[in-house]
Amino acid sequence: MGGNTRSAAAGTARFRTTLRDRVGIKLSRLARWEFWPSWAFYPPIVVFIFARSARAKPFMAVTAANPCLRASGIVGETKEDALAPLQANAREYVAEFTMLRAAWPVAQRLEALRDFMAAGPGYPVVLKPDIGQRGRGVAVIRSEAQAADYLASAQDDVVAQRHVAGTEYGVFVYRDPKTARVEILSIVNKCFPTVTGDGSRTLGELILDDPRARLIAEGLFRRMAERLDQIPAAGELVQLVEIGAHSRGSLFLDGNRLKSEPLRLTMTAMLDAVPGYHFGRIDLRCPDEAHFVAGRGLKVLEMNGVTAESAHIYHPDTPLLVGWKAMIDQWRLAIEIGEANAAQGAPTIGFIELLKLWRADMQRGERWF
Repeated sequence: MGGNTRSAAAGTARFRTTLRDRVGIKLSRLARWEFWPSWAFYPPIVVFIFARSARAKPFMAVTAANPCLRASGIVGETKEDALAPLQANAREYVAEFTMLRAAWPVAQRLEALRDFMAAGPGYPVVLKPDIGQRGRGVAVIRSEAQAADYLASAQDDVVAQRHVAGTEYGVFVYRDPKTARVEILSIVNKCFPTVTGDGSRTLGELILDDPRARLIAEGLFRRMAERLDQIPAAGELVQLVEIGAHSRGSLFLDGNRLKSEPLRLTMTAMLDAVPGYHFGRIDLRCPDEAHFVAGRGLKVLEMNGVTAESAHIYHPDTPLLVGWKAMIDQWRLAIEIGEANAAQGAPTIGFIELLKLWRADMQRGERWF
């Protein structure tokens, strides 16, 4: 927050929510399916996946949709598997990264991070688990002290990636199994909610009074607990979210109007640089919308696999049936691509092995915030 931000009177006030606030937020979230838990939204989609897979040849064909990723990116895939080929073959399209291995002592991790930072513009840097999803464990780090704290608690391989400013998009792409042409399935514009100070209300009050921010208040209150009683100066813009994950509070807007041939050609170059990547959402940043449509200045943050979502469905007030249809169409296409790849010799994995990967990921998730 800016230098004009001041603490609440006497510096002793601590922000508290009322029962009415908490109940109101829960009811508001319940009325908007974009905030439903996975177990409430996904049952019709899971039924379709099993029904369609039962007719697939082989049964687990969907696990061959992305031969370059473990289980095609259904669960347990590493970010390194996709980003390393992109960095090696088309460096201009990737936010540069390095790996900090779990087997290394913290001191060695920090030394590797120092070397990485010395070759670039310096902090901030993004640290995130090599295996993770829905923004799990992703943090924007602004000092070596913060990096040391992060790495001291990280038990798995960590990706250290250059922080890229600009507008963030998620472009869901696929390689047509019949023509091999790369197509754009959907586009989401990821926006970061803000509130504007008035010089009298605390940050906590501003969040509760903002129609959108109050819907993600629970997560904001947890992450910003030490700042909630501060009073932003009049006109001060406070960014509440800086990670492009819906589960972390980002606002997802339908960006399908931005599809263009120059963008499709740039996405084709990205897929060509990562052999075996046929289907998934590529999260990236660029200077602005004009650069995005022109396919210029794009820097990839992540290349996600089969279980990535066509996230434009989370645009506020999208009808539930529209969301279900988009996800079912997405999985139908994933299975078709998997069948085509399997027919050409791409390996699949069994259902039991997939369950083991899922269980391991659940355990891994308990180690990350």
